[in-house]
Amino acid sequence: MYREIYIDVVFATNLLMDFVLLRLTGLLFGIRAVWYRSLLGAVIGSLSSCLILIIPTDNPYPAAFALHILTAAVMAKTGCKVKSKSMLARATVTLYILAFLCGGFWDVISAGNSMALGTFLIFTGVSYLFFAVCVRGYRKWSQKGDAICRVLLKNRENTVTVKGFYDTGNLLTDPLTNKPVSIVEEQALMKLLPAAALNGGKNIEEAMGECDDPSWESLRPHFIVFRSVGEHEGVLPVITLEEMCIYRGEQIIYVYHPAIAISSASFHSRGRYQMILNGRIL
Repeated sequence: MYREIYIDVVFATNLLMDFVLLRLTGLLFGIRAVWYRSLLGAVIGSLSSCLILIIPTDNPYPAAFALHILTAAVMAKTGCKVKSKSMLARATVTLYILAFLCGGFWDVISAGNSMALGTFLIFTGVSYLFFAVCVRGYRKWSQKGDAICRVLLKNRENTVTVKGFYDTGNLLTDPLTNKPVSIVEEQALMKLLPAAALNGGKNIEEAMGECDDPSWESLRPHFIVFRSVGEHEGVLPVITLEEMCIYRGEQIIYVYHPAIAISSASFHSRGRYQMILNGRIL
């Protein structure tokens, strides 16, 4: 008894499923990986699935199991841009759990019957939306009331750690990039700013138009308009850092190339926080 297996169908179906699993894993861990990284991780997973089918071996199970574990780790590393070893292990296990849950979900919906391509695409989209809503609901529930968190800002080799306040009312958006904008007190950000931008005792607003240092230009400095309660419109200088890590309880949220507005005024928070996180980030 034998059955025909079309390798292109195996690749396409695994590509779609692996992409969905990587996006769900990133959502669960609060990692905002760009979609093409998830697609690259899905391609690696699909190629591995095809490799298991076409490579003949006398005892395929140990080799297939080892290849599955290695592939899942590489997929998590690539598709979710996981950095720490502990999070890599957790993301790998999460991938398997989500694959099991999604597989069972698809099996229940299809009642064990084979599906046409269009039906498969619909069921895949439905399962992604279902689990995405569940994950978002769980994250909001677990983070309720946790407004102050530790934030690590990084630019090149320099890092600075500040306390951030998660403000659901801050929905400031950079019109140039459509990214959510968080606000940091100027004094807390000095370590990350190039020395050329701070020479002569200039404030950031003055340095924006006068400093032509390449390291300053790499931050893509520009102004955005803002409006706050009780005040008229104003402008804030905005830069783009390399990375931002938000430590909220046991969760670590990575934001790559975050848009950061610099405030010359203090937040009058009595040292409780030096940064106002955007409501769209968490």
